[in-house]
Amino acid sequence: MSEKPSVRRGWIIAALLLMAGASAASEDKPWSRAYKSEIYGVFQILGSDSVSARNDSGVPGVIHTDTTPVYGAGIGLNVTEHLNVNTEIMLGWMDGKDTSPYWPTPVVYENDSVYLWNVNLDYNILKGRLTPVVSAGAGVLGYNGDNRVHEVHFAGNVGAGIRWDVTDHFAVRVLYRSTWWEMEYADDPSQFDGVTASVIWMLK
Repeated sequence: MSEKPSVRRGWIIAALLLMAGASAASEDKPWSRAYKSEIYGVFQILGSDSVSARNDSGVPGVIHTDTTPVYGAGIGLNVTEHLNVNTEIMLGWMDGKDTSPYWPTPVVYENDSVYLWNVNLDYNILKGRLTPVVSAGAGVLGYNGDNRVHEVHFAGNVGAGIRWDVTDHFAVRVLYRSTWWEMEYADDPSQFDGVTASVIWMLK
């Protein structure tokens, strides 16, 4: 299956940032991100997924969720040159449908709100302004829709990408992140894969 356009755009952005950072790396002066706090805007793609499920009467079916962009803000602290702890909250609107061979037509839902709150640990592998990053976090994902019970459950995530501290106060971070979350009647967790991009302002 080919990658979705939104995912391809994310990889293009990451490649451009990497090339720009590589060209500037030779001009780096002594610098450290340690002990600096930051605020940032964040955009994440929650990729589409389908999971088997049973309704409250035990009838089997499939829950389909469409690719969903979510937007929000976060704050973080660079505990060391390598370790960053951050928290973020994002909001978006999800489309999808529930299907079953026992139903005459799918149950379609549109513009149901979702929110995601994470607490993450990022590890910047290098000390310099341009560095690979690995990330892991946990939090909650909430779903509010007209066609299903409102749900809030644990959500975990892992990711990897790059961070580029363009100046002493401005940075960008692009990750490919996988987020998983299990709905009440689902047989397995939903897994939402996609690009997460952050524009960061360093406070200190």
